[in-house]
Amino acid sequence: MTDTKHDKTDLQPHLGRRQTRRSFMGKAAAAGTVAFAAPWVTTAARAAGEINVVLNQGLLAKLWIDHLHPQFEKMTGAKINLQQSVTSRMLVMLRTQKASPPDLMQFSEAGVFLAKERGLIRQHNVKNIPNFAFVRPAFNLADYFSAGVVDATHTIFYNTNRIKKTPGAWGDLWKPELKDQVMIPPVTWNSGVRMVTSSAQVATGKPLKEAQYEWQAGIEHMKKLKANGAIAYTGAPQAIQSLQSGQVPVVPFYGIFINPLIDKGAPIAPSTNLAEKKHGEIVGMNMPVNAKNRELAEVYVNLSLSKEFQSKIDSILRSPAAHKDVSASKRTLELNGPADNIGYADWAFLSKNRPKITEKWNEVFG
Repeated sequence: MTDTKHDKTDLQPHLGRRQTRRSFMGKAAAAGTVAFAAPWVTTAARAAGEINVVLNQGLLAKLWIDHLHPQFEKMTGAKINLQQSVTSRMLVMLRTQKASPPDLMQFSEAGVFLAKERGLIRQHNVKNIPNFAFVRPAFNLADYFSAGVVDATHTIFYNTNRIKKTPGAWGDLWKPELKDQVMIPPVTWNSGVRMVTSSAQVATGKPLKEAQYEWQAGIEHMKKLKANGAIAYTGAPQAIQSLQSGQVPVVPFYGIFINPLIDKGAPIAPSTNLAEKKHGEIVGMNMPVNAKNRELAEVYVNLSLSKEFQSKIDSILRSPAAHKDVSASKRTLELNGPADNIGYADWAFLSKNRPKITEKWNEVFG
């Protein structure tokens, strides 16, 4: 974490970029934002001169870095101290740095309910985040404790040079014709936990709303998946490279990272309509309970929920957006399939049981 303490000399470059209320509002209007769409940043908040943000990784973080950060810095004059991490590590950071945490953290619903229960994040003050009014209900996580910004749907992707028939079910991964051709996410990833719930669906024949509570059956059935030659990847580069090259032609992964590659011509295609449903996982902006620069953080969240920025969730990441006025484009619909084929897990339950799930998963794939 970047040190947030500065002497006067350190602050001078940032103070030189400060602006009047009139100039700030003018820039907000020029950026296509309603004059009061972002809360006014008080003198005290601006004096801090910076905001500490932890984003997710890869193309998801790149979207914020390339398209939101320049606008935020122009509007506020504040510096962004940036880190990138994943949900599980951010939860550790919240706990170990509770007294002096970052100002905002971008992690998914897999961590939101646990963080709320443990008193690690605060409820968003929506009166200071006007764009929250345009958020689809499903993206309002844990009653305003998390501002959902994107649905990071997870499905089966396959190399079209190697696999000619689109997998139509998670259960297809167990079939003999895919022996030694499947690579799954590790249980340290949220998608790895969702693989256990899908395995439970395959094993029990029950829908997600019931099977997810029988994760032990899912673990037991994954032994057969391993016997069919499936291996677990250790990181995104390994998974994406294996999928693109066809070395391992069937890889469950997040669409926000793969769909842009497909748009660029990669020989990859998604399974868009799975018998047990694709995995939905809403990623949100979360404010630690002891965040210091809350007003700047609210500006950041408000920009993340703006129609202008949310439209890039669709056009660049090709993923479902949070803003209710951003309709999915034809291409996004092609890559994601029907919305009613996305299943959402009970992460309040799964998070509490994650240590046990991880222990048993490691006995199979560890």
